[in-house]
Amino acid sequence: MSWSERIRLKHLQVLIRLCEEKSMSDVARQSNMTQPALSKWLKDFEDNIGMPLFERHARGIEPLPAALALVTQAQGVLNRLDRMNATLEQYRQGFRQQFTLGISPMVAAVYLPQLLTYLYERDPQCHIRIQEGTLDVLSRNLEQGELDLVIGRVDEAGRNPAMGYLPLGMVPLGVAACRKHPLAQQDEVTWEQTLEYPWILPPRNSPMRRSFELGLDAKGLPYPTCAIESAYAHTNARVAVNSHFLVPMTRSMMPVYPDLCILELDWSDPRLHGQLGLLWRPQDSGEPMLEEVISWMSKQHQAA
Repeated sequence: MSWSERIRLKHLQVLIRLCEEKSMSDVARQSNMTQPALSKWLKDFEDNIGMPLFERHARGIEPLPAALALVTQAQGVLNRLDRMNATLEQYRQGFRQQFTLGISPMVAAVYLPQLLTYLYERDPQCHIRIQEGTLDVLSRNLEQGELDLVIGRVDEAGRNPAMGYLPLGMVPLGVAACRKHPLAQQDEVTWEQTLEYPWILPPRNSPMRRSFELGLDAKGLPYPTCAIESAYAHTNARVAVNSHFLVPMTRSMMPVYPDLCILELDWSDPRLHGQLGLLWRPQDSGEPMLEEVISWMSKQHQAA
């Protein structure tokens, strides 16, 4: 019998805690074990798989790459079990299937209302859960089994090649302002003029922020001063209305926010902005609800 057939769920939880806490004594206390018992379990586990998982030192332990890889898989197993419990609960409530969608805020503002209406009309007994966030967070949750599909602006260089991927097309960024903004009254706007106003920018290290700064780097332009850092597209748009704030935004969002406009500004190469794409786990390919959403998004983007 292999080690994977003998391992228990508690062992997966202990392994995750060891990587997070990096302390045998702390994890032993949290797991209601003695430290000698935990040390023996870890040594036996490492012997069974045939390789060390942690580097021991006086200050505690440090997870090796193999441990980090195992923890990613372990977290996925535990998340899948949570999803199984949620699925059973939905069946008790009369729903026939469950679908969990991760979507970036800018894409949600454009596509989500129509998508949810379409799915409900197709199957009123499907329970749908939405998680909005930046693509880096959503991608990690997808890999760990918390989500069925992610829709967002995909950074080609940063995406996980092990995930299923369907690019839908380029979605260039623009600089949005209130229609009453002083710059919106001008026929021509220079980048230097935009630097005189406060900006709302996506979180640092988020895919959209990287795309924004990559575009500026390619043109040799200075970064604006970030007055507000926010990943919430709807909030950002509402703040920009009737204020002097500027915010990166896609042109496709303009019909949703008629009080805003895109400044006519030569500030970046649109090819550097990434594109709208769908991500999913390959083992889920063929699932009816997943294929339904992929098909709907493909048709909507082609019609846009």
